[in-house]
Order: sequence, then C-alpha cells, then structure tokens
Amino acid sequence: MRRLITALLALAIAVCIFLPSARYTEDEDSVLLARTIYALGKNESYQTKLKLGSVVMNRLENDWFPDDLGEVLTDPQQFPAGSRYDSDSLRAAHELISGRRALRSDALYYQAADASAPWGEEYRVASAGNYNFYCEDGNA
Repeated sequence: MRRLITALLALAIAVCIFLPSARYTEDEDSVLLARTIYALGKNESYQTKLKLGSVVMNRLENDWFPDDLGEVLTDPQQFPAGSRYDSDSLRAAHELISGRRALRSDALYYQAADASAPWGEEYRVASAGNYNFYCEDGNA
C-alpha cells in the first residue's frame, strides 16, 4: 500500500513538472476580460477582439470611469457578463492588460454596426468586424 501511495505521489509531481498548464491558473482580471471579449466577439477576428478589449482598458485608464477592471466590466448596461472564453480571447486579454491597445485612448464606446439606432458618425474613430468604435457617446 505504501508503494502505491508513493508511486501515485511521484506521478502527480511528474505531471506538475512536465505539464505546466496543470499547475498554472489565470489571474482574475485576465479571465474577466477574456470572458467579456468572448461574449462580445466570439465570432470576430482577433483584431476586432483587441479593439473591443481596448474600449474596456481605455475606460479603465480614463478619469470618468472606475479604476477597477471588475467595476468597469460590471457598469450597468455596458458590457455583457460572459461565462466562457477561448484561447484568442484570453491571449487578447493578456496583451491588453500588458499595455497593448488597438484603438486610440479616447475610444471609450462601441456599438454594433447593425444597431437600429446608430450613433452619429462624427464621433466614430474606427470600425472592425460588426462593430463601430467612438470617442464620445454618439447617443447622448
């Protein structure tokens, strides 16, 4: 019995050493952002995912929005609360948290390109996939 326990313990240690993903866990902010990116753009290109995440990070760095990623993401009626994510969404989240941006810093809003009440074009700074990105709330 003692040999069996020793062998199982050795196997568990070997798995942790040779499979780093078995002992690696993602930080909460990366997962939260990845879930939001996936909820918004699961069928979008990687560049569109970066732009969607850039809106979130631009808000985080803007004085008009909360200083906490979780608070930015849970601001009422702003971002969907996803429960799943894929490898592209997680990779985009890591890049964005590390400082990469795909939009200029004043791009704080997004809207689906096929929205029934489109925002004013004078504030649009970019379009990607099925989204338009704005520097001001064109709905105000």
